Amino acid sequence: MDSKFNGCLMHYVLFLMLLGNHWSLALPAPTEHKCSFKMTVDLTNLLVHEAKDTLQKYKKNNSCNPQIPDEVPSATVAGFNRIEKLQDIYARAELFSLHLSQVEIYQKSLFKTDSDMESVLKSLSDLKTRLNNLLETVKCHIQTMDPSASVPASPPAPNLRHHYSYEKKVYGCGVIVRLRDWGQNVRGELESMSSSNVARLRR
Repeated sequence: MDSKFNGCLMHYVLFLMLLGNHWSLALPAPTEHKCSFKMTVDLTNLLVHEAKDTLQKYKKNNSCNPQIPDEVPSATVAGFNRIEKLQDIYARAELFSLHLSQVEIYQKSLFKTDSDMESVLKSLSDLKTRLNNLLETVKCHIQTMDPSASVPASPPAPNLRHHYSYEKKVYGCGVIVRLRDWGQNVRGELESMSSSNVARLRR
């Protein structure tokens, strides 16, 4: 009887071990590195690189003006502490994405059959994808640092009144230039936050 019971017990333990192995294979890996500052800095570097590349493509068929229109988002990062700065980065990333969508609309109306326009549209779409990726990682940083902190509400779409082709082209150029400059400022802030994290861990 004992031998029969021990045999059943061994089969049951073996079953649980196999089941545990199956779960460990099926479940996703832990995500503690999902929002490392290094990864977010790398992502921002890519955003800056793609903004520079998009600007070069844009200039082939569009006018640029050193005087950037007032309606284009600022390139600054505001906030008194890390959470506030991350929240500002989050809000401005959403705002830039909305302005890039408006640039896409203008490009489609200005160059309906131009082959170069397709390349610009693809680059603008890639920039919006990169901003969405940045939104996810910044949100993760905010929630990791302070679970009670919230991400800013989505801003409304820009209400613009550009009637002339030149205005639309200059606006689009301004959005890309400011996005590039903003990305560089964000990178500096993230590198500073990363250094603070490393220093804190070494204490």
